[in-house]
Amino acid sequence: MSAVDLADAKAHLRINFAADDAYITGLIGAAEDYVESVGVAFATPIQPAVRHAVLLIVSHFYNNREAVTTAGIAAMPFGVNALLQPFREQSL
Repeated sequence: MSAVDLADAKAHLRINFAADDAYITGLIGAAEDYVESVGVAFATPIQPAVRHAVLLIVSHFYNNREAVTTAGIAAMPFGVNALLQPFREQSL
C-alpha cells in the first residue's frame, strides 16, 4: 500500500507538468522505504502524520538532488522525525 500517490505528491510540490512523473514516483518509493526503515508501519487508513512525513521527504528529495551542498541545512523543528516518532515500532 502506498501512503502517497503521484497526484498528491505533485500537488504538494506544486507541479503541474508530467516531465518529472517517473522521477517523483521513484522519490515516493524512496521516501516510503525510509519511513519503513526507521520502524514505522503503514496503517490502513494511513496515519495523517505519517502521510505528511512522506510528503516532506519527497519534497526534500525533489528540491535537494545532490548528496552534498555548500549551504548549511537545518532540520525543521517539527519535522519528519517528530511526525514519525509516535508510530515507530520498537522491539526489545
